[in-house]
Amino acid sequence: MNNGFEIGPDVRLVIFDLGGIIMPIRMEKTARAFAALGAHEIAAHVTASHAHDGVFNTYQNGLISTPDFLVAVRKETGVVGSDQQIRDAWNAMLHDPDTSRLKNIKEISERVPTVLLSNSNDMHIVWAREHMKPFGGFENYFKKTYFSHEVRMSKPDARIYEYVLQDMGVKAEDAVFFDDSALNIEAAKALGIDARLMVAL
Repeated sequence: MNNGFEIGPDVRLVIFDLGGIIMPIRMEKTARAFAALGAHEIAAHVTASHAHDGVFNTYQNGLISTPDFLVAVRKETGVVGSDQQIRDAWNAMLHDPDTSRLKNIKEISERVPTVLLSNSNDMHIVWAREHMKPFGGFENYFKKTYFSHEVRMSKPDARIYEYVLQDMGVKAEDAVFFDDSALNIEAAKALGIDARLMVAL
């Protein structure tokens, strides 16, 4: 693992993860926020694997709306609070982007196409877009963005990598992928992508 983005001269596409790579994620903050609202056993859901089970996976893959997610979270966790309180608790894990990494990505984007590939959800991306505005928005750094809830697929499913490559017209061996999840990295490597495991912010 490393902290810098190193790109060779023959790379035709650079793919970046969002959480942990550009924006720090502190899931324990969401766990504490939900616990304060009376949620039971929330830590079992809000962990590094939270997006791979139950309603969290369903929401991440865009299969339910935000209002339906709020209803489901109340049912599954016993949380008591207003919609806004639940939104705030869910977004508590998110933090402003790392400016040094943004600067590095901007420099790379001026030499080779860059895209964003993130397992995310509607509430988190609404927050992220707002907090990227002072830095010029995602559009200032990426040619395209691929969010799991919009394409209805998520890492480490091979289909989402294949979708990005096909959409960008690039072969796997010509792409570099940066992520902080070993599982996602291994899945990308299996397709022939030059995948690099990064230290999470």
